[in-house]
Amino acid sequence: MPCYECENGKWKFGQTGNCQYDSKSECETANKDYYAEETYDDYPQAATTNAKRAIKYKEENGSDCGTIVGWTRARQLSNREKLSRSTIARMASFKRHQQHKDVPYDEGCGGIMWDAWGGDEGIEWAIRKLEQIDNIIKNQEDFEISETTKKTLTNKMEEHNENVKDLKVDWNPKVTVAKLEKVYKRGVGAYYTNPESVRETVKSPEQWAIARVNSFLFAMRNGKYRSGKHDTDLLPDKHPMKNTEKKEKNMAKKRKYYSDEEHDHHFHFTQEMMEELHEDGRLEVKVEEGDQEMLILFTYGEQESEERNPEEEEELTIEDVEMFKDYFDEVIKNLKDSK
Repeated sequence: MPCYECENGKWKFGQTGNCQYDSKSECETANKDYYAEETYDDYPQAATTNAKRAIKYKEENGSDCGTIVGWTRARQLSNREKLSRSTIARMASFKRHQQHKDVPYDEGCGGIMWDAWGGDEGIEWAIRKLEQIDNIIKNQEDFEISETTKKTLTNKMEEHNENVKDLKVDWNPKVTVAKLEKVYKRGVGAYYTNPESVRETVKSPEQWAIARVNSFLFAMRNGKYRSGKHDTDLLPDKHPMKNTEKKEKNMAKKRKYYSDEEHDHHFHFTQEMMEELHEDGRLEVKVEEGDQEMLILFTYGEQESEERNPEEEEELTIEDVEMFKDYFDEVIKNLKDSK
């Protein structure tokens, strides 16, 4: 999701962002955590050409084919945006629809949506790339760190722990050699799986891995990263950047469904419910009336053709949700204003 220039000369983050930045660099700096994520843009030019062809046909002739996710993917490929592992995995899984890929654009959805997802070249690249990424991640656990590097990490651990021994924070700022070794191994893996993200001044995977360790130690001391986030699962409890799993929520205990004098059903969206919609793109609400129970699913996105193939429907990734959450906010606002 790169920064785009608006008609008024300002810049916005993503297609649905607000035109609030004075320059592209300001936009990218304000959203540096997105750019710091390990992403990949080494897919073949043919995948971009395929996506552009599908978009061009849709714009010139109209089409009810596909989902909002599919056309988001087409825009990403046509703009040569960087793709995360989860997005690449979705592209690879689209292989299951290849039996429909030869359907002409004007006779059905198979061909146009196949191209929207990158076509033969894009999907085959995704399959190979996903295997490459996962193999390196899997092999990280077996990667042997040299004695010299272990000594370096030990020295960094001792120096860091000495510097933070009197630090007054809500989390435990100290580290262990074992934790630094995990960060180091991930840095080596990132060097090979995402070479485009490596700075030109970096000459080896070991150098890139040590830089990642230094960045992690900075976050342990300061409660934030100097640049992009990484290894948040290794941060201690109560650290402000800690990546914790979403807590289970019993929505049935919250009062959100009732009737009033003018309406048969009135759903009140709490802040917590809105956050769940933003994060997951869906929200399940359990309604209880005496001994009766009803489970209602709320989702959002473009209205699709009634003739769509349910087997081609794709779930939203976090990236997709982020791209369209401003649109959803506007929908909710309009609903509230219309009361």
